[in-house]
Amino acid sequence: MAATTTRSERADAITVILYAAAALVTVGIATVLRVGSTFRDDGIAWTLPIDEQPISATTDSGQISIEGIAQEAMVFATGVNSVSLAAIVAAIALWALAAVAVIGAVTLVAWNFLRGRFFVPGNARAFDVIGWTLVLAPMAIVMLETMGRNGVTAALGLGDGEPVHPIEFWSIAPIFATGVTVGLIAVAFRRGIRLQQEKVVLEKETEGLV
Repeated sequence: MAATTTRSERADAITVILYAAAALVTVGIATVLRVGSTFRDDGIAWTLPIDEQPISATTDSGQISIEGIAQEAMVFATGVNSVSLAAIVAAIALWALAAVAVIGAVTLVAWNFLRGRFFVPGNARAFDVIGWTLVLAPMAIVMLETMGRNGVTAALGLGDGEPVHPIEFWSIAPIFATGVTVGLIAVAFRRGIRLQQEKVVLEKETEGLV
């Protein structure tokens, strides 16, 4: 059952759809740039932590000289094993697909809101997609990137690497919390759908008694 929407609500929904379209383009560009910055002619590019040491460098195309302390360095590895290569590719692909899934679900919700369809199963399913994607995709990406990094360090002769450390998941804690919150919104929408259906049934029964 479609509800009447206000002009402000329609404007908000259209704004979300436009932002979603722009975000989709941004994800495409970012994915291409990430692939290009990772797979280079010199090998697989990866940033690794290093012992702190003073450095002298330039910025702004060599026009400005700066000095500081380096804590990371970009390395180039050749001969990375096929499993690690597959993990790197999968991490990039999963990041892009997860972003597209969330954008698509948000667009669907905004489109339904634009048509005055609020408490409908499609919106609840869309929130499910957003919630589960935000919960599962980041964890999978962390594990895949760890496999990729281990392959890079092994190719560089720095050891076989390490398994995923629990502390690495702290970086995705805000995304995980957001996913759980969206999941709760999906539950609330399903409750709203049931209440709406019960109201319709009650109204029909009341009309039948009149």
